[in-house]
Amino acid sequence: MIGIDVKNFSIAFGDTQILENVSFSVEAGEIFTILGPSGCGKSTILRSIASLQDNFKGDIFLNEDCSLNKNKCNSDIGYIFQDYALFPHLNVQQNIEFALDKLTKNEKQKKLNKLLKQFDLTEHRHKEIHELSGGQQQRVSIARVIAYEPKVLLLDEPFSNLDSLLRNKTKIWLKSLIKELGLSAILVTHDQKEALSMSDKIAIINDKTIIQTGTPQELFETPKSLYVAKFLGDINTLPFEIAKTFKTNVTKNNDIIIRVNKTFITNEKNSFELFIQNFSYCGDYLELELKFKEHENTISVRIDSKEDFDLSAPLYLDISEKNIIII
Repeated sequence: MIGIDVKNFSIAFGDTQILENVSFSVEAGEIFTILGPSGCGKSTILRSIASLQDNFKGDIFLNEDCSLNKNKCNSDIGYIFQDYALFPHLNVQQNIEFALDKLTKNEKQKKLNKLLKQFDLTEHRHKEIHELSGGQQQRVSIARVIAYEPKVLLLDEPFSNLDSLLRNKTKIWLKSLIKELGLSAILVTHDQKEALSMSDKIAIINDKTIIQTGTPQELFETPKSLYVAKFLGDINTLPFEIAKTFKTNVTKNNDIIIRVNKTFITNEKNSFELFIQNFSYCGDYLELELKFKEHENTISVRIDSKEDFDLSAPLYLDISEKNIIII
């Protein structure tokens, strides 16, 4: 069953066209990520789905038959903002209770205790918001949204205010929660790793529209454009002459790439000689910038910083045909 259906969505602010003919569907229980650079209109899509933006063209439907132009759908949507949007004058318990005002006193208390336990907030129930860590504030924000029992969850850069360690833990926790509750979720982010690790499907926006949609693996391994390939991870561009030795169907009109993490070097001589132009120490690895002896292309290679590798000796490219991507 389709949870959200967006058809031919377009929006402009004044004379500036932001998005044009954007279409996608999100099934029930699916995490769908809209990925793109800052300012490309990702959050505008969420705001329009949540009826916070209404000057768009096209159609947005919830559960196949309910247009979001009708106010009756709004109660089925939960929106988690980047800044959490908590009430600073209310404590943890009161923030969550705000979403339970239609319940009886007994129902409210039962539901509140369940949410506090589910989100590991029981011992923090009487704390003021400023007394909580960033991760705890985020859990309060999500608990309040889940209290409404939404069918659709909109997530606008929800991890941007967390440090890297807490961000990773929270991603795993939130993904499990969405699956457990069977929600249809749309995540907006500009973070490629976040999108790849969280999503069932990803839509990449460029030049005002979606240029490719697919599973994380599909987009990473079979990008349809150089933009998608670059946006999802570091790449090297290979010379046509080198690619031709591996791929007989390649032409000079193709973009020929290989992921940096699939690019290796060796001291064993072959016809792809390289020389080092620069290198950087990056903790557990060295990043080398190398140039082909016979070609203009420059490539990046990462090697273990503790690896016993003779960088003063001639170096040669060592790659596998299966890792070459032709676009």
